[in-house]
Amino acid sequence: MKRNLAWFALGFALAELAAANLPPLVCVPAAALFAFAVLGLRKRSLHIPALGAVCGFVYFAVFAVLFVRPVQAQAGQTVTAAVTVQTDAEAAYEAYHMRGTLLITELDGKPAHIRVQCSDFPATEAGERFTAKFSLRTLKNDRYRLASQSKGVYLRADYVGSYAPLPASRHPVFGLFRLRQRGSTALKHWIPADSAALISAMLLGDTTRLSDADRDAFAAAGVSHLLAVSGLHVALLAGLLFPHRRRFAHAALAVQAGVIVGYMLVTGLPVSVLRAGLVFLLAILGHWFLQPVDLLTSTGAAALLLGLQNAYMPCDLGFQLSFCAVLGVQCAAALANPLKSRLPKRIFKLISAAMTAALASLFTLPILVAHGMTISAVGILGNLLTLPLMRYLLLLGLAVLGLSCLPFLAPLCHMVSFLLALLLKLLRGIVLFCASLPGARLLLPARYTLFVLGVLAVLAIVYYLAGRLRFYLPAALCCAALAVFMGVRMQQGIVTVALVGTAGNPCAVITQDGQAAVVFRGGAANRRAVKNYLARHGEPVCTLAVDLRATPGDIGLTADRTVNAAAQTAPARYEVLDGLTLDLYHKGSSSLAVLEVGDRHIALMSGSIKLDTPVQVDVLCAAGALSDSVQAETILFTSESPRWLADADAAQLYYGSDTPAVVLRPGAAMIFEEAKPYAVQ
Repeated sequence: MKRNLAWFALGFALAELAAANLPPLVCVPAAALFAFAVLGLRKRSLHIPALGAVCGFVYFAVFAVLFVRPVQAQAGQTVTAAVTVQTDAEAAYEAYHMRGTLLITELDGKPAHIRVQCSDFPATEAGERFTAKFSLRTLKNDRYRLASQSKGVYLRADYVGSYAPLPASRHPVFGLFRLRQRGSTALKHWIPADSAALISAMLLGDTTRLSDADRDAFAAAGVSHLLAVSGLHVALLAGLLFPHRRRFAHAALAVQAGVIVGYMLVTGLPVSVLRAGLVFLLAILGHWFLQPVDLLTSTGAAALLLGLQNAYMPCDLGFQLSFCAVLGVQCAAALANPLKSRLPKRIFKLISAAMTAALASLFTLPILVAHGMTISAVGILGNLLTLPLMRYLLLLGLAVLGLSCLPFLAPLCHMVSFLLALLLKLLRGIVLFCASLPGARLLLPARYTLFVLGVLAVLAIVYYLAGRLRFYLPAALCCAALAVFMGVRMQQGIVTVALVGTAGNPCAVITQDGQAAVVFRGGAANRRAVKNYLARHGEPVCTLAVDLRATPGDIGLTADRTVNAAAQTAPARYEVLDGLTLDLYHKGSSSLAVLEVGDRHIALMSGSIKLDTPVQVDVLCAAGALSDSVQAETILFTSESPRWLADADAAQLYYGSDTPAVVLRPGAAMIFEEAKPYAVQ
């Protein structure tokens, strides 16, 4: 088998990913199975990935015992710690407070090196140091847990008090962070703020200034990877600085390696940049010693190095997307090479670019679906129209940063920044055009889509082993068409009631057949969460928005009709979506909304309403209080430890920390997603 290192790294990374997601007792027989495969497989070509899988399982176990367990053993304690605010920290809701990652450097007077999540702590910028008391707890078992662990965070901390400032950290990482911020500020000085936010994200990896509208538009156009510094940006940067290395080859390679390492550090070492940087450094090393360079082997080596640095690294979304995209690009190159000698140069470039965009999108599709993200059917068009601009955008962005450092070149900097602003405006126009096309936002059912993709993958293996791979494409198209037809039929009429927003006081977003209704409570955080939820779920048409707040105002959502519960003088019924009804009650300063889906009733309450006649419901989406006027068989909630637990009586409890939902079809079973039964201690 060629490219043994790449195959070994593939088995190693997949084993780490499986070990992070599977229960520990399942990993033992899985490792034994792969060990048996190494010894018993007749095809020696399969020994390499099987051996990589065995090593991956073993290394994950060793990493968990040596590095993770000792940190998690601190959970449940209240400690006095000296901490340093990390660069991912952002402003919290309270003034002069932040949320993000803290690095504990001293724990109860002893040296330590522990990263923790903290949702609220007194600080104003990265690099600050202080001592305080913290309550340490284990990470929430939600969809973000593995992402946190991939960054070396295994605990969360609650700030208790006893704040005492310390001298700021002088670690170089914070100097590079401030350098990145100064670069973003310089770009904002020379070009409009919205355009500066785009080029800051593309060139420096600073996404803090991006607006939600730009994020949504780039995602809908299928080009959100342009806003995250990745291998594309590193490759373009390397090509811009050193397009040819025939003269002074070794000196150029050394400078190029230095520039790439510096760029990796300035951008903050995100996983995609780290992967691309390692691949380029390995390629430079090969060129230095006049050895052939293989992209897949270099990529495998980078995956292995990242997996050794942190066994949870393959759980990172950026890691998965980056490596899957590389596989798609390599597959496109292998398919396009035979056409190079048969087609004119310009036509070949166009076909090659289209194949690269298509296969990169196809290879990253399972990752996006598994993480519950929308996909874009116009991604190929978006990439073909925007990628040619990237080289010039990066070049002009570098020129603006360089010229802005020399005051006497201000006139030239004005000219360059004007041209950069025009190109960024053109880029935004292309993105908005693509985002407005039909199919720009598609949300596929995760389990069903992954099942279909698995069937297509097995079908490809069968055709390959049978030597009939040329017949695979028509067979796959037929299977995909049948799967789409069945999927559409099965999704018709399904009603989803999702709890979206802050823990303890979420809104309810009701969706059915491309339409939505929102029962709103809370404030700006909930408004932002609802908008993000609707954007991630294909922008369904909002037909009704109900404001349950005691003091209603502009909820900031676009809907065909908006109803304020506080204005109701008597119970009222509203038609919502397709054949569903919503009953609205208001009394005093409290409100209640009851959704009727067939013979099922789902309630959402604001305050603690007192009605003359109690209302019987199947599910109550609870907030901060219960009411004797709402008698529920099941209570769904998002707060970890609600105050009303002792008053829940015989109701069945379901808890979900991240967007739990009730899914039902009229006349059929009711299912809870992203929620688990809650046992009262």
